[in-house]
Amino acid sequence: MKKLLKFLGYTLVALVCLVLGAVTYLNVFLPKVKAAEDIKIEATVARVARGKYLANNVSDCIGCHSIRDWGTYGGPIVAGSEYAGGEPIFDKGIGLPGSVPPKNLTPYNLKNYTDGQLVRALRTGVRANGEPLFPLMPYQRFAGYSKEDLYSIIAYLRSLPEVKKDIPEHKLDFPVNLIVRTIPKDAPEFPADPDRKDTVAYGKYLVNAAACMECHSPVDDHHEPIADMYLAGGQEYPSPDETMDIAKAGRLRIPNITPDPETGIGNWDKKTFLARFQAYRGKNGEKARVKVKRGEPNTIMPIYAFADMTDEDISAIYDYLRTIKPVKHKVERYTPPANL
Repeated sequence: MKKLLKFLGYTLVALVCLVLGAVTYLNVFLPKVKAAEDIKIEATVARVARGKYLANNVSDCIGCHSIRDWGTYGGPIVAGSEYAGGEPIFDKGIGLPGSVPPKNLTPYNLKNYTDGQLVRALRTGVRANGEPLFPLMPYQRFAGYSKEDLYSIIAYLRSLPEVKKDIPEHKLDFPVNLIVRTIPKDAPEFPADPDRKDTVAYGKYLVNAAACMECHSPVDDHHEPIADMYLAGGQEYPSPDETMDIAKAGRLRIPNITPDPETGIGNWDKKTFLARFQAYRGKNGEKARVKVKRGEPNTIMPIYAFADMTDEDISAIYDYLRTIKPVKHKVERYTPPANL
């Protein structure tokens, strides 16, 4: 019996040492990516303008890094909060493993980054201090931006007025706080600037930049994309309303945007597709901003951002979506709260 207890004791000590060693390795040596390049991005007028368009209307950086009025349809941005970070909805209330308030992207915070460190953060998910970004920030998609487009986004962010607002650090639950350290990796070479004349290829580029697959492609229990279900819809989220009681909200499901004629957008012509976005553009968009009453469906699609994309770009996205595999996947778009 003494030998057995001694053996079990040694085994327990060994396991504890192994776990402590693994935790130490993850915290000390990961993430491991190349050092940031020593570069200086020239902020030309053209770059700032292009970066503004990409950040505001394609990748919708402004949508996450600002405060949103989620009691209004589409969650329009609260005036004066642009890019100052701190959107409180990103926590356990919507199923996240902790609290991950988006950072302040005005020069108040970005002054702590060199241009090279910003490029590295946007393409690999590693911050200036070497810590990983939570992949809710789609840095894997940003790695698909051309060098000129990524540089343009950085030039635009540097041009923003400084907003002195400190954002709390992310607080992730165990073991996610360790798992995120294993995700960042060196980014591939920059792709070439997209050829806008090849509308299918350009549409694919824009779909990646807009991270459409992050919501429209269903995932498994480990949040991994399900094979052969690209853009087939079905991810589920709370549907915020005027009460902002997320725990008691209805359930919103992301639609199928493959060209399946029965359950996707296969029967939409380009005019119909364009009209879906144009309806929220300019004055029409202002009229569409109505309060979402208790139990009514909202949308988390950044409709006001995408509405101001050019018709050329929206058309290219349509052309690309027509080429992907149609998937028959019926999605129940909305389920009201059970306690209404």
